[in-house]
Amino acid sequence: MTDQLKTTFTKRIIELQHRISSIHQDFAGGRDADWSEQAGERENDEVLNALESEAKVEIQQLSNAILRIDSGQYGLCENCGEAIAKQRLVVQPAALKCISCAD
Repeated sequence: MTDQLKTTFTKRIIELQHRISSIHQDFAGGRDADWSEQAGERENDEVLNALESEAKVEIQQLSNAILRIDSGQYGLCENCGEAIAKQRLVVQPAALKCISCAD
């Protein structure tokens, strides 16, 4: 099961890296000469920056989860050492804490 998780996490990391690459390509396209178009492009840039930041955070979380799998710590609360509920890991695969400690 842990190999399957690592594969799933790795695939998601690759997807996120492609998303970041696409965002960088969009930025490299330059700006329109029209001022009103530039205003819209700046708003778009803010959205793209937010998406890139979220992707980078998720990549880091998934990379850390892979390291925890390799060390045998995946699924264990880093605070109390108890098992993290499987339902929580399904919803948040990179969870570091059980529900009790997360509260």
